[in-house]
Amino acid sequence: MTDTAASDPGKADGLRLRARDKEDVQVIAACLQDALIPLREMAFMAEERRFLAAFNRFQWERLADPVDASGLTLCQSVLRIDNVDSVQYRGLDRELDGVKFELLTIIAEPADAGGFRVTLLFAGDVALRLQVDQLALALEDFGEPSLASATPKHDLSTSKKAGS
Repeated sequence: MTDTAASDPGKADGLRLRARDKEDVQVIAACLQDALIPLREMAFMAEERRFLAAFNRFQWERLADPVDASGLTLCQSVLRIDNVDSVQYRGLDRELDGVKFELLTIIAEPADAGGFRVTLLFAGDVALRLQVDQLALALEDFGEPSLASATPKHDLSTSKKAGS
């Protein structure tokens, strides 16, 4: 499923991941959590049955201590989803072209009519749902990482178990 890209010795290696089942999709979703993307960086190419999205991805996997986000970097990453039959969306409007949407997660689930639904959930009640006949996703980093000027914050206080 996962390959780490080999690169020049002086360069930081980027991720190269492939997903062929729901568990693989969860790995890609974890890598893209909190990634930012403007509307203009998403495209459905119906004739090729392919969806592409170019994200600014936080490289959480590079941190020695994920609680301490100092030194967190961002990189450009492209998500490719193949075998796409259709795309539906909620909350997207061409007037929001300058807005950067924050990806919360990606969900892959069997569709009633066969195949799978791949849903990209964004903050602000925005979602894309792709109907695919089989799961075939790829995530690949490109370009040089840069230091993140801000880091996402998540309030985990409400997720504590009762009685602890």
